Amino acid sequence: MRLSTAAKSWWSKAGIDPGVYVGRDEATAEEAVRTGFAAAAKRHLRKFPLARETVALYFCLIDPTTPAWVKAIVAAALAYFVLPLDAIPDFLPIVGLGDDASILAAAYAAVSAHITPEHRDKAHAWIEHDHLVEPAA
Repeated sequence: MRLSTAAKSWWSKAGIDPGVYVGRDEATAEEAVRTGFAAAAKRHLRKFPLARETVALYFCLIDPTTPAWVKAIVAAALAYFVLPLDAIPDFLPIVGLGDDASILAAAYAAVSAHITPEHRDKAHAWIEHDHLVEPAA
């Protein structure tokens, strides 16, 4: 996966190597997020302050028109959210999801221009109406 210069610069300033979390292969990274996202979202949506934004990031990731560099940022952030290995374990009260929230907020800020009203609408519908089923593309 080829990242743009701007994306590489953002990640290096943040001290984050997305490949550590999701590997270097875009298809593998996207598959890891697809398989783990619904389960993690179901566990944390009610207590997660960025629920709607996180689901919008997911829909941005699976949108075929999303640029590869945006997908790389989103995949790394969502992988951090869904993977069990993380800087602060999620089962700790209050602080457990804090590191996840900060990573997701940074990713959302970095790619917000690429999150469309359609992604936001799908996120709202999924959260409000059928959050018990896996999100469909």
